Amino acid sequence: MEIKTNNRIEYIDALRGMTMILVVYSHVAYWCFNNSHLAYNDIFICFRMPTFFFISGWVFYKIGRTWDKSTICTILKKKFMVQIIPFLVFMLLFVNLFKGPDYPHSFEDKYGYWFTFSLFEFFVIYIVAEFLLNKQAKNKKEIIVLFLMLLLSITAFFYEQVKFNVHLGIWKPVLTLFSFSKIKYLFFFWLGTFVKKNFASFIRLTDNQYLIAACLCLFLILLWGPDIKTNYITFLLSGISGTIILFTFFRKHEAIFSKTNRFGLTLQYIGQRTLDIYLIHYFVLPYHMNYFATWLSQYSHKTIDMLIILIISFWIVFISLLISNIFRLSPFLSHYLFGVNRAAKPDKVTT
Repeated sequence: MEIKTNNRIEYIDALRGMTMILVVYSHVAYWCFNNSHLAYNDIFICFRMPTFFFISGWVFYKIGRTWDKSTICTILKKKFMVQIIPFLVFMLLFVNLFKGPDYPHSFEDKYGYWFTFSLFEFFVIYIVAEFLLNKQAKNKKEIIVLFLMLLLSITAFFYEQVKFNVHLGIWKPVLTLFSFSKIKYLFFFWLGTFVKKNFASFIRLTDNQYLIAACLCLFLILLWGPDIKTNYITFLLSGISGTIILFTFFRKHEAIFSKTNRFGLTLQYIGQRTLDIYLIHYFVLPYHMNYFATWLSQYSHKTIDMLIILIISFWIVFISLLISNIFRLSPFLSHYLFGVNRAAKPDKVTT
């Protein structure tokens, strides 16, 4: 059984919008300028995807939900329609239009569309864990789930380090098919559900100025520590501290991100269309800007680089939303491409 609520929290939508812009920003730096460290992107990488998955877990958790078979079937059917059907359609279309079969690392990363695929996996893992442990005492269940999520995250992280250097036999194509290395983000999804479940306590903790100061100091220290790609502790702690800082900033300044503020309204609109933007933006990225990237690295400054990439990113978001709105003129396309509930209002997103 599930208690339904359609109330949206404005600063959460705005935060989703901000993280979506950072995703596009990262793809502009990597795909267009061929430099993932350009314009402070190496800093954004530390918390961008952890925050995105944290929000996904936070939004997914519902108070009063009980994990019976009917609820599980309903939720998984809905998530399959929202996450997997659009993923398959856009990935296959993108592969046929832009990429060949020899594109490096393409299948494991799902040609860039790994996020929606992995998010569905996270839903399945979390739901199965909750269902199987449903009869356990509350505190015991929380500890077991935490251990399971952390274990899977650690295993996936270290698999990513060795996957090209060890022989895994039949397991290699299986792990590649399920993008196992991306499960390293599973812990942040779980953390979002845990924070939502204990939100009052989380607010009390993050209202403590010393905790936020400690998170900020920790994050800054970790920037000069081991690379998050090779050190799990750095990956985990920078993701947690960065997410707490960003989430708390948006929560404490929710007036700035409300609908009464044009900036907040814009971020909220982007946040409610993250799936649309994510699916479409690969088609409108201005690829092959290597010459301009060389000029930036030689004659520009990181802050100027950031401004340039932000302008390009906002333009890509705008074009993606324009294309999305054209598709959404058809209820059939909006349902199967973006998971829009046919019974909902035209602008209502079910993600």
